[in-house]
Amino acid sequence: MVNTVFLIRHGESQSNAGKATTGPENVEITQRGQEQARAIAEFLKSYPIDLIVTSPYRRAKQTAELTTSIPLFHTVEQVEWKVQEFTYLSSMHQEQSTVEDRRPLVDAYWEQCQPSYVESSGSESFAQFIERVQSFILRLQTSPYETIAVFSHEQFINAVLWLIKDGPIKMSEQAMRDFKDFLKENTLPNGIIVQLKVHHNQARWSYEKIMGHLEQPSGDLIATPSCM
Repeated sequence: MVNTVFLIRHGESQSNAGKATTGPENVEITQRGQEQARAIAEFLKSYPIDLIVTSPYRRAKQTAELTTSIPLFHTVEQVEWKVQEFTYLSSMHQEQSTVEDRRPLVDAYWEQCQPSYVESSGSESFAQFIERVQSFILRLQTSPYETIAVFSHEQFINAVLWLIKDGPIKMSEQAMRDFKDFLKENTLPNGIIVQLKVHHNQARWSYEKIMGHLEQPSGDLIATPSCM
């Protein structure tokens, strides 16, 4: 048996566009993000989706809305799972700030590489984040659904790909550095779809990154460069 999972990064958000935002759970998508969401919906129309999953964050839910509004998917089960972004600097979101405002603290966080460190209330440690991703992977391995669409976030999707590539990891400072290196080498633009296949009989995974749906008639992409 082979299950297909579409891991979808949300459309361009206010934060991705360089605007100041507060709590990460409330960040919305931009007009460009809406265009990307429409392109995603058109792509998914060709597949027999059995389950639509969204993260609890607004930008992921907004991206999914154009897909869930398609009559074809009105009877498809829609649920919310803990597939949200890795949030490790909650104190920075008490006031409005941009990605660049947060950059020094982001760099400092990854420089210290302490897997169990929790920055403040509302944050999670790297170890907790990876445990959450591992729980998601286990859920996919035991899912009765054949085709699932998951509207999620860049770091979460990359963590899934990292874990299925390297298998179970021993939590350590080095593991955290390895993940950070993986992020740098595998940027995922807004609107990208990663088609993940779970090969149950062979106990293996395979995946393909899909961006063709984001191409405009001119051949240009409406994808947004990745940013933390």
